[in-house]
Amino acid sequence: MTSTAYDRKALWMLLAATALMLLFGLGSRELWGAETRWANIALQMLQSGDYFDPYLKGGPYYDKPLLSYWLITASAWLTGSLGPWSLRLSSVVAAWLSVWLVYLLGEQLFRKGTGLIAGWMLATTFYFVFWARVATADILTVCGVLAAVWWYWRGPDDTKLWRYVVFFGLLALTSLFKGLIGFILPGLVLLPHLLSDKRWKLHLNLRLAAALLIAGTFYMAPFLLSHLYGAPNYGESGLGLVLRENVVRFFQPFDNIGPIYTYLIYLPVYTLPWAPCWLIALWVALRHWRQIEPDTRWLIQGLALLMIFFTASGSRRSYYVLPLVPFAQLLGAWWITRRMAARNIEGRGLKIGFGVATAVLVGVLGVLYPWTNSGGGVIRFGETVREQASQQAPLDQWRVVMVEVDNKVPMYLQTGGTPFYYVAETADFPRSGDSAALIAWLERSSGQPWNPQRTIFVAQYRQGEPVPLGYLGADHRIITTTPTRGEQFFHGREDQSVAYLPNPS
Repeated sequence: MTSTAYDRKALWMLLAATALMLLFGLGSRELWGAETRWANIALQMLQSGDYFDPYLKGGPYYDKPLLSYWLITASAWLTGSLGPWSLRLSSVVAAWLSVWLVYLLGEQLFRKGTGLIAGWMLATTFYFVFWARVATADILTVCGVLAAVWWYWRGPDDTKLWRYVVFFGLLALTSLFKGLIGFILPGLVLLPHLLSDKRWKLHLNLRLAAALLIAGTFYMAPFLLSHLYGAPNYGESGLGLVLRENVVRFFQPFDNIGPIYTYLIYLPVYTLPWAPCWLIALWVALRHWRQIEPDTRWLIQGLALLMIFFTASGSRRSYYVLPLVPFAQLLGAWWITRRMAARNIEGRGLKIGFGVATAVLVGVLGVLYPWTNSGGGVIRFGETVREQASQQAPLDQWRVVMVEVDNKVPMYLQTGGTPFYYVAETADFPRSGDSAALIAWLERSSGQPWNPQRTIFVAQYRQGEPVPLGYLGADHRIITTTPTRGEQFFHGREDQSVAYLPNPS
């Protein structure tokens, strides 16, 4: 087998193993954490046809730029429904591309084999794969940052207009996932290289200014479309979000406030099991700073700037460190290949380690997690509600009323009918009485007629507390969340969902 054929086979083996770790059992885990927020927002977009105004809990919620929601709705259109698979698919694709991009960066910047080792290290990093299987914008941001850095390194001294347009277009696209860090993070990573040999002077030209203008227009397009075609009475501004989330939060954090040493702890944690590799690499590089390759010095300086930036921000959470993880693993791979070349070894033990790590991740995330999430939970709850409702009438004839109780937002429930109607906890809906009084209140508050035989009420409550809207049990079937196997084995379920289906007339 030729060297080129071997390299191609090794790459495809890496990408195939990565796909296995990312996809196996993906749709079997319950929605977790912020995923319910993305699910509710995307569901309301799909049901209402309004893709420019994100809503949550019945009110405007422009917490993130629109692109991450649009990717989920596009996945739902491709797969035919909104569910765990379609919610997480965009994150999975971004993670798979991130592994490929790390491979390309390593092979381009360092000795042969560095990219392959870095790709395996990233693909078998537990928290990277964990967050890649979660429906949020974080892994999308990681992929965008890596894409911009990779594009820059394809021709760092190239000043053609189209190269600038692609580079700044990638920055704009990344910023439409989570915020302006899509511009800031690649800039910080590449700043040391731009400053070396005064390379930045080479790029001070009108072509760069023109590309910036094009990218700025591209970035502003969704906000402009939202302003022109969104609901005229929508109460939040997308650009106001940009200011609040990217400027105010940095200097005057209003949530997610962690200690200043947060990332000194979580970068090693988030790079397990390979954290010792980049820590040793850093120590070796600092000891031989003048002798190591310029690109290695750039990598360490870029990592340092990212660490300083995130630490300087007053808003700190563990998973904010994710954009640093690929670059830390690149540094670890540099040290490993350097050591292998010095000792003239092939790294058989490393291959075994990657194989074991792959098996462990598939076992934990693809087998154990799905098993612990089976047998009950909100996924089964939603399936049961739909099954029983469809026995009375087609699903698209039903309307769902989500009732907030004690600041708990019910799990999203998809019927294919009209958008769900949200009832806030502060509303004066009847806390007691009968179903006729609740339907009458709905008609008064919404200004539209309601068919009591085609209305499903859903609420959430904490185990051990009174079931909300319990009076509906007089003429409705009650469906509640049943514990999953994991909850049966480890502990009881804290948050319960309850649905009320009208008895057949």
